Amino acid sequence: MNLNYKVIDTAKIVDYISLFESSVCVADIIQNSGADKLRVYPALFELEQNGFLEVVEREELGAPLIVRKKKVE
Repeated sequence: MNLNYKVIDTAKIVDYISLFESSVCVADIIQNSGADKLRVYPALFELEQNGFLEVVEREELGAPLIVRKKKVE
């Protein structure tokens, strides 16, 4: 049986972000979500593209620093 670690880690990230009403630091996601730290940034990019989250603050080169679950309108 082949486990899809990308899907598992993305689910961990979604679950962690969903715990917060407001924004959450990417450093906290890396430290506390249980997802592999090398998969966090690619997963956040995909989640932003899919409309699940929005980036509140980016570092100079564009990597997210703070994200939040996108509000449903």
